[in-house]
Amino acid sequence: MCCGQKRQALQPRRIIPVMPSPARPQTAQRRNPLVFTGTGEYLVAGPHSREVYHFSSSRPEQWVDARDVSTLLRTGLFQAKG
Repeated sequence: MCCGQKRQALQPRRIIPVMPSPARPQTAQRRNPLVFTGTGEYLVAGPHSREVYHFSSSRPEQWVDARDVSTLLRTGLFQAKG
């Protein structure tokens, strides 16, 4: 190996920092109140939003992403409020 190749191998490499691209802002989704009519506790993930909702007898009413409402109402465990 010639001296030039050794010198080149020893040269520090340049590191260029790359900033991550900013996350896309999420659009605010409408929310609707639902009332849990079951007993005990119920943990469910919204089928569209994937948000996890925790309903219980002590906390039966919650504001739910509007895209999840119709599916949750079909379970028979909820009533729309208002």
